[in-house]
Amino acid sequence: MMKHYITSVLLAALTVAAALSFTACSDDNDAGEAFFTVYDGSNAIESYNFDYTAADTTVWNKAKTLVVRSNRPWKLVPQDENGWLRVFPDEGEGDGLIRLSRTLNNKPDTRTLTYKIYLDGKDSGKTFTVTQTGAEPYLKGSATSFTIARTGGENQFTVITNVPYEYSLKGKDTSWLTVTRSTADENVLLLTAGENLSGDDRTITLHLQGTGNYAALTLDIPVTQLSTIFFDNFAWMGINGIDTRAGLSILGWDTNGESGARFDKWTDDELAHGWVSRSTTCYMRPGFFKLGKTGSGGDIVSPKIDEIAGTMDITVSFQAVGYSSAKGALDDKVLYVGLLGPGKIVGVKGAGTADLNQSCSYVDADGTTPLTLTGCACITLTSDNNFNPTTDPDGLLIWNKPVTKYSVLIAGATSETQVVMIGGAFGTALKTIGQGKNRVFIDNFTVRAGLASND
Repeated sequence: MMKHYITSVLLAALTVAAALSFTACSDDNDAGEAFFTVYDGSNAIESYNFDYTAADTTVWNKAKTLVVRSNRPWKLVPQDENGWLRVFPDEGEGDGLIRLSRTLNNKPDTRTLTYKIYLDGKDSGKTFTVTQTGAEPYLKGSATSFTIARTGGENQFTVITNVPYEYSLKGKDTSWLTVTRSTADENVLLLTAGENLSGDDRTITLHLQGTGNYAALTLDIPVTQLSTIFFDNFAWMGINGIDTRAGLSILGWDTNGESGARFDKWTDDELAHGWVSRSTTCYMRPGFFKLGKTGSGGDIVSPKIDEIAGTMDITVSFQAVGYSSAKGALDDKVLYVGLLGPGKIVGVKGAGTADLNQSCSYVDADGTTPLTLTGCACITLTSDNNFNPTTDPDGLLIWNKPVTKYSVLIAGATSETQVVMIGGAFGTALKTIGQGKNRVFIDNFTVRAGLASND
């Protein structure tokens, strides 16, 4: 047995010595002809194609892993500027793994990056190419229609697109509106109108059309200038480039940037529009505002309206939309409308239900002293009046639905009258009511002389 063991050890030693001798000879002969091959599974490849989506460059299990087979020190050298693709490692020796990560390609065009392959520090004459397909081309607006106040002025309309485009105005008389691109953002159009003294609303069409290969993409946006006493489409909201509002979205369920858009974070220029909240749970969004958060009801108070002469009957119209989570969970949909100053709510027009002469707990202008609003209208939105991430992923179609439109009839208003809107209940009192969730979005606040008919 001992003899057999010694023999086995000697054979093993001779085998190792032979192997070392072979390795040394192979090194002397450059280990044969140099090679470098990339494999995706069992398939040798010279290129790889990604779709337009992104993979986090810091999370390796989301990257594409490829196998490298080589018998030399190797290096991958990009032949163009590269801001969208990461290959790691981009150099090594012998066999190994490389991982490919990429950023989102929001443009409609395919992008390509070619790497030269260097072996032993010399150009091998081989390349490895990575392509990424572009996204589908699209041309949309931040709204499907646009309204301008009677007083006119400059208004911002955002174009949501990944293609080059041009714009024009269509209609019998387009002289009352001019359109220019913002110098700060080429996808923001500045719509400028003078005061509407015609006595009637006027409407033309903003026509958008892709250029070059994308000429088939078109979009028509009706633009209406009202002849009303007062109007605010909140186009001034959420667009001033404050870093803490980065990502602020028109999608009701997307809360990115919202904390920086809370009422107590509004700028002096934004406060100059006259809207006030007595809570901190009123948030601006790009072109509209949101009342409330989970467990707390938000509020908003309109400006006093100087254009109301003496004592007048008026109709206040607005759009209200209920909340939905990204997974489709709905809040309660109750909106209280009350008054500060002279006037009485005598009717409500719109879908859903409305109860008059209701009371709602509130606070005085100091934000702490309790106040009871009496004579309020309690409006319950319809079951289909809410954002819907499934059927309306762009968050635009809901604003076209008639069920979002409400009119509150007010008798005896003056220039001291202010309209108050409260989502469900004011402040933390909401916690004990229903689900404790009652987020509501408001847009297109309009005041007209007279009481709207019941037709």
